[in-house]
Amino acid sequence: LMAFVAWIAFHIMLIVAYRTTLISTGKKAANTFGPSRNDTQSSWIGRVGCSHANCLENFPLFLTVVIVNTVTSGPDISKLAWYYVYARVAQSLAHWYSISELAVTVRFLGFIVGWALLGTMGYHTMYR
Repeated sequence: LMAFVAWIAFHIMLIVAYRTTLISTGKKAANTFGPSRNDTQSSWIGRVGCSHANCLENFPLFLTVVIVNTVTSGPDISKLAWYYVYARVAQSLAHWYSISELAVTVRFLGFIVGWALLGTMGYHTMYR
């Protein structure tokens, strides 16, 4: 759980560092930034912003499965949870890297693997 939180926080740190650099070098005024995910997909920071939003959209589902598993003393899903985080990291890195067909395919595979793992964790939690 905390590894996924750390990954989400790392996105924020990247966005803050990028914006701080632009402000401190006089390339952009502090009051001219919109949401990072609204930046163009062709820009690296725009892709980081979209990746951050995607992580945030998926976090409540992951959190719910982990909490329900913990509260109900469910089976050990820790390996599956780590694999889920790895899939999210792979998806994010592919998202940051490029919008090429290959990068988007890798990103989609990370998404599908993550959802399959989330479904498996949910199934094991409910039907041990």
